[in-house]
Amino acid sequence: MPTNDTRSLVRSSKTAVVHKVIDITPDSAASSTKAPAGKLLAAMDRYRGGLFAAAAVIFAAVVAILAIPHAHKSTAAAAPAAPATPTVTLIVAKPAPERPVLVELNLPTAVQQGLVQCQWRGNGKDVLYMDARNVSGEPLRLHLGAGQLLASVDSTIVVLKSSTLDFAPNADLHEEIPTVATSSANRVIGEEYHLSAGTLPDLDKLFAYVAAHPEARPGAIQTTALILTENLPLSAFAKFNELSGGVAAPESQDFKADTVDILGALMIVQDLGINRPLAVTIDPQLEVEAMIDPAAHDLALRYYNISDEWAYWKSQLLQGDPSTRHYALYGIARYYPDVAIQMLPKWARGATLSPVYRMSAVEALAETNRPEAIPILRELEREFGGTTDLGRAAHQAANFLDGQFAEAHHGAVASAGN
Repeated sequence: MPTNDTRSLVRSSKTAVVHKVIDITPDSAASSTKAPAGKLLAAMDRYRGGLFAAAAVIFAAVVAILAIPHAHKSTAAAAPAAPATPTVTLIVAKPAPERPVLVELNLPTAVQQGLVQCQWRGNGKDVLYMDARNVSGEPLRLHLGAGQLLASVDSTIVVLKSSTLDFAPNADLHEEIPTVATSSANRVIGEEYHLSAGTLPDLDKLFAYVAAHPEARPGAIQTTALILTENLPLSAFAKFNELSGGVAAPESQDFKADTVDILGALMIVQDLGINRPLAVTIDPQLEVEAMIDPAAHDLALRYYNISDEWAYWKSQLLQGDPSTRHYALYGIARYYPDVAIQMLPKWARGATLSPVYRMSAVEALAETNRPEAIPILRELEREFGGTTDLGRAAHQAANFLDGQFAEAHHGAVASAGN
């Protein structure tokens, strides 16, 4: 309802003026900046809850993106108490390289099959050299048996001991192989040999003996082989001069043996159980030669079953073979020197005795190896005269003993000086 109240009109006029000023004031820089900001603040105030929620979502997304590269580390560190899941690792085995197959056979068979090439060179007696090459491309183990026969143009030998030879593929092998001659007619010179077939009687027994007795002397083994293959007489082996003449010695001297080796061969034959007659045992000189030989003496006592040696020498001197009876004087001198010093001068002076016994008695005095024999020999030299056979023999025997004792004296002085 209209009013004419002056105060109401004044208040209305003032209000209208105020609103007019606000609405028509020109926009300045400050007012233009604050107006949108104010609106923004007003809007933010109005939508404050929603904005905070949106900002939280965006922040979480950014953190998650940055954490992705380290997710596995964080996970492992964040959950130590969780039981570890067993990890199963599959190991795939690599196939092992294939090894060449070892071929094992006899050496002659390998040669026949062309797996091995061999060249042989021997001296026809105790040694054979083998140069071999494995051309098979495979490792080989080859057996060379004792008794394998090899031949040259005019000689035959056999391998003495079995051996096993290992060949690498395409390898060379050089071997020295012990052998024995199968014939006294062998030429003991360097020659080429080749494998040969065949066996010889009783030699397999000898090879078994050698395998079981490595200490056996080579000379005894070779002599045994020839006794078994050719049944040779003593003259084929003896180095000493045979008093009975015997069979003419072969032209070759390569198979001559020491007396100890001849007797050793007879012991081997005996151990092999071979009982057939042997030509080497016919000559009685072998027994007495072995008995006076210091190297063969003990073996002779065993082989000839001599238990009373003094009885043997006494029997040999008085009843032995006429061709070897005087050997007893040497045996008595070597093994009974005290008896010999008293006995031998009487035999040397025995004018009615055969010159053979008298000469043997003089020479045997030197075998006593006693210094008291020297003056006896000097006396015999004066008695017989220096120009006689007996006088010269006594002189030589005395000089021999002088030399022996002088050498022993010098050796003793040298040892004392050191």
